[in-house]
Amino acid sequence: MKLRRQIFLAFAIALFVCASASTTFASVLQTNSSYAQRKVSSGKFPIHSACMMPPEGHLAKIILKSMGFRDVQEIPQESKTWSDDIEAMVESHLKARGINVTSATNPLSSGASADAIKEVIAQVQLKLKAVSALMYKKPGAIAKSAYTLGDQVGMLPCSENSDILVFVQGMGQVLTDGRAGMNLLIGGPAEAADVFITMADAKTGEIIGLIRLYPGSGFLHPTDDTFAQSLDDNLAIINIGSARKNAKAHGR
Repeated sequence: MKLRRQIFLAFAIALFVCASASTTFASVLQTNSSYAQRKVSSGKFPIHSACMMPPEGHLAKIILKSMGFRDVQEIPQESKTWSDDIEAMVESHLKARGINVTSATNPLSSGASADAIKEVIAQVQLKLKAVSALMYKKPGAIAKSAYTLGDQVGMLPCSENSDILVFVQGMGQVLTDGRAGMNLLIGGPAEAADVFITMADAKTGEIIGLIRLYPGSGFLHPTDDTFAQSLDDNLAIINIGSARKNAKAHGR
């Protein structure tokens, strides 16, 4: 478990420090987007229930020094709070669209122990990380059923009673106090984040949908109206729950 966490941390920090001094985090150069298998967007695969996997989030504090040098400091407590907040928002939006939500850690009637469930969750999350390396580069291939987590997802107790598994992942960078405003004036790294919401078939493990959100400054408060609206819009685009119906009713 410690090794997996170190790999994820190294990957996240690499993204942060590779940005040049004159550019900001990836989110500034990206637009919110969503992708789905055709059977989902067409409504042939209706989604009525979802199993929420434990969220994974990593925040790094960028400490700017003289001569343009910078340090990257891990902030685990803020990372956990942030990822928990994002998952809670995603869960509430799914419920608002008539989707029944269950936690992946819930044994339900399986009789599985907490340790056994955690092990399966860790295996599935590790598989997602391996798949994500290519999926984030070529998300359009999701429509062609190009990515899968394998049938090991069926070992999760929630799999039997869920249509999809939902993974919430996020990476972001924050600046030391007083630096954010200064950088807007003189240039340099900015506060930003990348949020990925991945959906997989709970029975087969096929990746059936992906939503990528790129909130800018203020992203530590994911309940912000702009962030929530972006989530709603993309749920509507890929036809999750009653999102599309609600979006049309509001003229979107």
